[in-house]
Amino acid sequence: MKYSLIKKFSGKNLLKIFEKIKEDVGSNAVILGYDEKDIGGERYYEVVVGVLHNTPAQNQTYQQNTQNQKKEDKPPAENFDYIREISRKIEEMKRDFEGIKMHIELISRRNFLPYEFKLPSPALSLFKKLIARGVERNIALSIVEDIISQNMKPDESSFSKVITSYVSFRNPLNDVFRGERKFLALVGPTGVGKTTTAAKISAICIMNGIKSVALLGTDRYRIGSVEQIKKYADIMGIPLFVATNSEEIGGVWKNLEKFQLVIIDTIGKSQYDIKNIRKIASLIKDIGSRRKIEVILLLSCSQREEEMINVMRGFSEMKIDYLIFTKIDETSYPGVILNIGSFLEVPLAFFTVGQSVPDDIKVASPKALTEILLGPPPLSRYAFQQ
Repeated sequence: MKYSLIKKFSGKNLLKIFEKIKEDVGSNAVILGYDEKDIGGERYYEVVVGVLHNTPAQNQTYQQNTQNQKKEDKPPAENFDYIREISRKIEEMKRDFEGIKMHIELISRRNFLPYEFKLPSPALSLFKKLIARGVERNIALSIVEDIISQNMKPDESSFSKVITSYVSFRNPLNDVFRGERKFLALVGPTGVGKTTTAAKISAICIMNGIKSVALLGTDRYRIGSVEQIKKYADIMGIPLFVATNSEEIGGVWKNLEKFQLVIIDTIGKSQYDIKNIRKIASLIKDIGSRRKIEVILLLSCSQREEEMINVMRGFSEMKIDYLIFTKIDETSYPGVILNIGSFLEVPLAFFTVGQSVPDDIKVASPKALTEILLGPPPLSRYAFQQ
């Protein structure tokens, strides 16, 4: 097959790329290649097309169309034919839209291996949905195969049962509800949502009848940090203490030890700032010498998975007892929760899905994770709410 032109188109939006192909080379384009690249944390697409060798009459039509597209700033009175041609092309694009979707589906199918297509149709559908939501291929395939091997229907109910073999769930408040006294330290990089999450956990306790709750802030240096957590404390009617080092902890300890639960909002530090992470670890260790303390690492789902792994490495200076995944409402690929959770083997405690206190927090459970992974994506949820 002869091509009169071979051209590469690239961009972030696959649909816009196809629109550009349609505009630039017309309907004679044949897709020769396709590639996806991750650049700076964003997904880019490249499509290579060839233009079929046309007859002289077809070439003349194509050249005329190209010349028409290059004309700009035409007076409205002289532009009727031009506008009509644009309208025709828009209608043509609408008709082609279903074809474009089919083509995208074919492209996505190229990424599947032959043995994956041997899965029964419902199981393959679940597998593809997990892949689309960011679950690693080997994990998604293993889950689907587990469902099949147990003679279960590949649906949300079966998925919810099977994932307990891949991630564990434990609510750090359960022993508090049974009367135990302890501290919970929230750690993680700057901007991950520690302060609002501390307020949300406090609210859960209060709504479940645990009134003996206090907040401990350890950040006096970030502008507005104390004011923000104090605002939450005042709203909920619980005390706030601020201490940045062991000496200051000693100064307020007599007050702190009166409470059944103290939630510590630690200072946010970059995962690469090991020196200051060690200071946080030292403060937690000092408190742990006086009272039981558990550490919860917060991971933002708005980060790339590779960066989450770097966060875990940076905060490995301290023993992590639980994970909280935050900002789930800001990602289209929540499968990272399953990927990271199964890799770390640390129990999941909570999921946060917005900034509203106390509404936008969920106790981590198989059902909650299933809803996140197999429910509607964020865009659909917000559209429905509006």
